[in-house]
Amino acid sequence: MKIATWNVNSVRVRSEQLKCFLQENDIDVVLLQELKCQTEAFPQEEFEAIGYNCAVFGQKTYNGTAILSKYLIEDVQLGSQIFSGDLHARYIDAFINKCRIASVYVPNGQSPDAPAYQYKLQFLQTLTKHIQTSMANEDFVIGGDFNVALEDIDVYDPKAWKGKICCTEPERLALREILSCGLIDVARVFSQEPAYTWFDYRFKGFLKQHGLRIDYLFSSKEMQPKSCVVDLATRALERPSDHAPLIASF
Repeated sequence: MKIATWNVNSVRVRSEQLKCFLQENDIDVVLLQELKCQTEAFPQEEFEAIGYNCAVFGQKTYNGTAILSKYLIEDVQLGSQIFSGDLHARYIDAFINKCRIASVYVPNGQSPDAPAYQYKLQFLQTLTKHIQTSMANEDFVIGGDFNVALEDIDVYDPKAWKGKICCTEPERLALREILSCGLIDVARVFSQEPAYTWFDYRFKGFLKQHGLRIDYLFSSKEMQPKSCVVDLATRALERPSDHAPLIASF
């Protein structure tokens, strides 16, 4: 099974790019973030026409997560069922092909001294508890934009980013707590080299390869990952998302 994750940064703007990506890479399941549209505005028929079932948790203008799958999608859970009182559309999971698969869009946090930073840490804590519960009964894969660069190797300039959002120690510790549930960082299994997934639109970040690795696929060991690559070709297209897709085979 080939699973991808992609912060698409507006699915309606990039629906054609997404369809090409799915077909050219023969993706079985894709996890999407930052749909930037309400559930009813998601272009579901376009993806059903090329063989994908859709589970969507949308939100007007901001956020939004979805799972598209060639397999049957069952037992869908939305973030509103898990993150008590949080109305943001940041999480969705479902039972697909004998395992539970989740798409997550972790809050950015703005800056370490902002209220949004504490919201981010609380979100990661709640996510950890949910994963622990899920993994007690099912094989598990979670992918998405975690908005955390786990190690200095995941930052093009660690000194410049030290102490900044996405690179603070509390964020990194919170992400390690998720991995400590028994998950593996699939990309790191296959490469210890830098593999950035986000490049700032400003300052020619992609051309200079000034990026961060903040998008991940984590899986339970039983899923037996076989490969994992960052799709830089999609990031190089005209009018791209600022994130590159990440693709893993299981």
